[in-house]
Amino acid sequence: MKKKTLFLNLAFAFFSATAAAQNSSEVSLNISLYPIQTIVVNTGTNTADLDYITQDDYKNGVNVTKEDHLKIYSTGGFTVRVKTISPTLTNTLNNGSSIDAGDITVTVSKGTTNGIEGLAYNSVPLSTADTELISSPFGGNNKTFNINYAAKGDDKYLNKYVKAQSPTVYTTQVVYSIVVN
Repeated sequence: MKKKTLFLNLAFAFFSATAAAQNSSEVSLNISLYPIQTIVVNTGTNTADLDYITQDDYKNGVNVTKEDHLKIYSTGGFTVRVKTISPTLTNTLNNGSSIDAGDITVTVSKGTTNGIEGLAYNSVPLSTADTELISSPFGGNNKTFNINYAAKGDDKYLNKYVKAQSPTVYTTQVVYSIVVN
């Protein structure tokens, strides 16, 4: 009987220790965050027309503001850059006349519907080089930015009008890009 009791006590102690060791287990839970940046020129604002109609337009220059022109989604700090695909704006008649892209200044400001507070906004001349326009230390969901396009005055374009066209239009493409800060 003593042998049987001793055996049962040892068996009970063994199974208790084994059962206690299997009462818990650990798992490593990871959250992996990857950078996502999107930039969109809002529908209906993908053309910017700078119209010289009056004497004052030629003298003082013209500008147009596109409200909420850019919409940004970023999972952290970001930089928006602007460039033009050509160093000049060219005419469809290809008559050899052009306008320097650097004559156009792009200025950014806080969007009207979902802008970011507290950023320093830049004003830059267009160039074929990527030029920093917006820099934010933090991300945002569908943040908007107003863009103003301004062209020179001082009668700089008096001799750029072509009689066979009314109006005479000079064109280039402006490209916006976003990168991780």
